[in-house]
Amino acid sequence: MPLCESEITRAARTQSGIPAHLREENFSRWWDDRLARYRGAIEDLSVEIDNPLKLSANERHALAARVRDTNMAIYRCRQPGNVDRAAIQALTSQLGLGKPDSNLCAADDGLSELEVNHSPTHQRYIPYSNRPIGWHTDGYYHTPERTIRAMTLHCVRPAISDGTLQVIDHEIVFGLLHRCDPRYTMALSQSDTMTIPANEAAGSGVRASVSGPVFSHNGDVLQMRYSARKRNIIWKNDSVVREAIAALQEILDSCAELAVTHRLLSGEGLVCNNVPHRRDGFTDSSQPECARLIYRGRYTQALTTMVLR
Repeated sequence: MPLCESEITRAARTQSGIPAHLREENFSRWWDDRLARYRGAIEDLSVEIDNPLKLSANERHALAARVRDTNMAIYRCRQPGNVDRAAIQALTSQLGLGKPDSNLCAADDGLSELEVNHSPTHQRYIPYSNRPIGWHTDGYYHTPERTIRAMTLHCVRPAISDGTLQVIDHEIVFGLLHRCDPRYTMALSQSDTMTIPANEAAGSGVRASVSGPVFSHNGDVLQMRYSARKRNIIWKNDSVVREAIAALQEILDSCAELAVTHRLLSGEGLVCNNVPHRRDGFTDSSQPECARLIYRGRYTQALTTMVLR
């Protein structure tokens, strides 16, 4: 039976199923500390890497500190021309991430080449165009058993202009929304809040309809599943859910002070625990060998500071 507004309010008050540090009696203390650490960490999110095939102890510690405080880090390889697909795989392996989760447009090694691609298959998906991409987490259409918990974006070649990336920690988003109204985070934690219809355009059997929450918890670890797309998203028909989605979108649209804005250059990459991100449109080169190319890896394992240390 669907939750009505009174039931959501009651659930928010009892905090059933919420990790202890996010419950109402502990929330303010957790939030003040989390926000302060986050603000400090995003001032210096980049880590210089000498050799992605073998991270040094200092590089691992630097990445760990940023992941701990922001759920993400930006790395910069000092010799970008030497970083190939194998080097990216070696780097992510050292971060505790196994083989990338495969998808319809990925290569055999699991990495996807994000570039302007005019093939019929690729043109159905915005990442393979130069159009802007709205706020989302990767793999939001996956089943819970295949949750994408981490991802990496590695820049081989930037666009001639723009293509800027914007990212924000999902724990910060959760905290901002919870401060608006605890009913909102509870409403978006329901198992049928967000439904993605079957991917019929790609052929039968590619992906069935999937329902799930926006916010969920794996132990004490918060996860987020979201897309700002207006098409092919079915939100639960509930007044509090509608209010929550409007509030969430407003937070994401006005979060410039707390978001990290960065245009990836050659040899730079983002590693993160699948935080919400968006991308500006861009102007590309007319020469294929100079066109924008980003390698993307998606992982069902999360980045953990224990591994990075």
